[in-house]
Amino acid sequence: MLYLISPSNYDLHRDDLDEMYKLRYRVFSKELKWDVKTQDGMEKDEFDEKNAYYIIAKDKKGIVRGCQRLIEMTNPCMFDGPFNSFLTSLRDFKYPGYWEASRFAVDHSYDDTYTLKDAQRLVPTLLAGVMEFGLKVGNVECFLTLSFPSVAKLASLYGLLVTSLKQNGTGEAALTVSAYPPLNVSYKKLLKKIGYTATEPLLCYLNPELQNTYLFGFHAKQFRTTSQLT
Repeated sequence: MLYLISPSNYDLHRDDLDEMYKLRYRVFSKELKWDVKTQDGMEKDEFDEKNAYYIIAKDKKGIVRGCQRLIEMTNPCMFDGPFNSFLTSLRDFKYPGYWEASRFAVDHSYDDTYTLKDAQRLVPTLLAGVMEFGLKVGNVECFLTLSFPSVAKLASLYGLLVTSLKQNGTGEAALTVSAYPPLNVSYKKLLKKIGYTATEPLLCYLNPELQNTYLFGFHAKQFRTTSQLT
């Protein structure tokens, strides 16, 4: 199940956020060997829990198995800090509607209830959650992300309309800045990929009052079918 954590409800998800930081530590520090800030077995930076929205995936046992962080680029984000050199035209994206998508992570610690197949399904599930977020919020023109070219290619294969803005390096050292808009057609392709046929949204809140508000907005609003990058 996917949960949406917003700046207004961090306190409701304290345990979930801490488990997410532990997952990020395992993925980015231990598996990928990235030079990231860590403490007490958690990976957390200066952009967390300020203006960030989080999508987290939990398994049947309630264990956090995946996550994605979303920050509107009018706020400080990684393209202002460690990713600054990758986007020299940053000022062109410092407007409402442009969102940074960062810290996408999927757990690779398998057990009898969470397998490699579950992890593989989690990738398009999280991407579907990102599409739903973009379509629901209504103020998302596109998401910008820094990733390996292979990851951007995989996102395209899953149905995202990915535009490469800049690539640095070659081979295994290559990184690319990509942009993709929230499109209904992409959302439907991802839902089909994961076999999701329910009428309820993917993203849930722990707070019933917030969940009811979200459900109302989800059903009352028509999804956009086109979007342009400017």
